[in-house]
Amino acid sequence: PSGSSNGVIRACSSRWPNVTKAIKEQKRKDVDVTTWNSDGCDPENLGIAPLEPTVFELVYQVTALSGLWGELSRMVTITPRFLIKNESSWLDIDVKQVGAPDTSRVEIKYGEMLPFYWFDLTLPELVCARPAQSRNRFKWSGGFDMCTLGMVPLRVRRIDGSINQLSLRSIRVNVELQPGTGGSGTIVSIRDEDPNGEGSLFKIENHSPFQIFVSQDGVLANPASGLLRNDTSLSCDMVQPGERTSYALDVPWRQGKYA
Repeated sequence: PSGSSNGVIRACSSRWPNVTKAIKEQKRKDVDVTTWNSDGCDPENLGIAPLEPTVFELVYQVTALSGLWGELSRMVTITPRFLIKNESSWLDIDVKQVGAPDTSRVEIKYGEMLPFYWFDLTLPELVCARPAQSRNRFKWSGGFDMCTLGMVPLRVRRIDGSINQLSLRSIRVNVELQPGTGGSGTIVSIRDEDPNGEGSLFKIENHSPFQIFVSQDGVLANPASGLLRNDTSLSCDMVQPGERTSYALDVPWRQGKYA
């Protein structure tokens, strides 16, 4: 064609680079790999080589070359479809595909931007996040869709279920179109929100003389009973009289991509 075109392609990576990496690691540990079978696996330990596939979702752009040969030649530019940028000034963030093992997480330092690829297409095409500095203290957030443009707040909760005096309550995700991709690629910006709600996407102020409990509709039926039991799976927040706090969603995406 005389003009330019854009599109998206999915490429499943070969398992052989992973197998080769595993063999090199075992050699460094003085493991005898001569007894391994042709698939690169230890027959006595089939889990020794990571065989999980990685799916590379890419954006291509075809444009005409400038100059004399422009009518006959084309230039193809291939870039990652999804880029994740950490806009926090202090917080490192882990991201991974919902349902994927923790070993597949990608740590994004503050101020850094990295490409993101799916771990497994049989899992929901959603992404979850958590703080990287204290990853053993925090749960993964609910999953968000990297193809849905706009902002969404993600609730960040501790594993021990504590809900008071958190230095971090929520992180904001902003999905925008990636320039030069013809509307096919997106840039996902992530940043922490002020726990007191200053500048946050959603803010709750309790001007009553009573404690109030807030939770996402349909996520928790009886928040008070969970608080009394000190339930660590609690998806509810308590706001004291005169308190201000940011509010975010435990389940930001509740449609068919979980199926």
